[in-house]
Amino acid sequence: MVMKTSICTLLISLLGLVAFAQQDQNQTDLDALYQAIQKMPSYKKLLKGDASYQRLYEEVKEKVKNADEKTTFKQLSRLIYPINDNHLGFYRTPDSTLKAAYVTLPINIDSLRKQLAQKDKNELEGIYYMGDYEFGLYTADQQHYKLVLLKNGILMSEIIKTPYGGYDCVQYGGRNVPYQLIKNVRLINGVLIGTPFVKSKEKRFSTLAKSAENFEYRPINDETGYLRLSSFNADNANIKKSEEFYKTIDGRLASKYLIVDLRNNTGGAYKTSQKFINLFKKYKGKIFILQNAQTVSNAEQVIIGLKGQKNIVTLGEQSKGMITFGSNYGKIILLPSGRFTFYPTDMEGIDKELAYESRGVNPDVLLDPYKSDWIEQTLEYIKKTP
Repeated sequence: MVMKTSICTLLISLLGLVAFAQQDQNQTDLDALYQAIQKMPSYKKLLKGDASYQRLYEEVKEKVKNADEKTTFKQLSRLIYPINDNHLGFYRTPDSTLKAAYVTLPINIDSLRKQLAQKDKNELEGIYYMGDYEFGLYTADQQHYKLVLLKNGILMSEIIKTPYGGYDCVQYGGRNVPYQLIKNVRLINGVLIGTPFVKSKEKRFSTLAKSAENFEYRPINDETGYLRLSSFNADNANIKKSEEFYKTIDGRLASKYLIVDLRNNTGGAYKTSQKFINLFKKYKGKIFILQNAQTVSNAEQVIIGLKGQKNIVTLGEQSKGMITFGSNYGKIILLPSGRFTFYPTDMEGIDKELAYESRGVNPDVLLDPYKSDWIEQTLEYIKKTP
């Protein structure tokens, strides 16, 4: 009996130590993230001195006490939601020993499917597809959404409406990275941007197929040239390629119309893009810029900078809305426990660009994503325009 009592006492003590260690590492990670956030220009511009943000920190501090790893990640993510800075990143540090973070929700799948089938195509709620799989996105309060696999009710993502009217998403995955925060998840032409989920299986012409080269020029007809700029990445290799390409077109573009394709441009920096901006500003003919929901960051800045120029028309769909702030150095911060990785930003925000953050840049002319090739649609528009 004495031995059994001693063993029980030892087990209770060990459990207490484990709980204390869990609480301690959660608090340490919280403080490290909070301190890193407070150093960022985006925090200083948007939230410094905001009493509600301090209260949020105190609330999260209570929630992470004795919380498991997944709950801790979700709570720490709450410190990032209020920051309208979509270059931020936060994710579970990759680890090949981790197990999947999926859970199955107790829902009536047939009833949910019928309910979501009635939703309008432009509503965030509804039925989504990824390959041959069907998913249901639903909400009870218009603030918190859940995305489940309609085959079995597995929770794939949780989407939260942010204080500035955007949406952020905690996405659950398999091994290595079982959960990550995705900033700025929005529905644009049936695509839940930032995720692999779509509302229609129809072929979309809005997306530009990936090419081996980031830069291309070719004549389309006697009056129209086509210029594709797929990346403004500022690494040395891409800058060099952009300069070599620019030399081949500088002073040689003289067509009446020029289609500039910025679809799926992953952004970068003015080190790469500025020479093209200068070219467009002095171009004598009419310029038609193609943009889509994967037109990102510096590519969006280029469009904003050219807006209002009389000889330029933008066509396509709303851009991503991941524009201002950004990172000069690509620094990442591993939180003290090693479980979570934070990607901060270090660049100052510009008010003119901040107006488009999480909202995207609207084109002058909307193109149909399902009708036909967007270059063909642009040529049709040119024919109809004097």
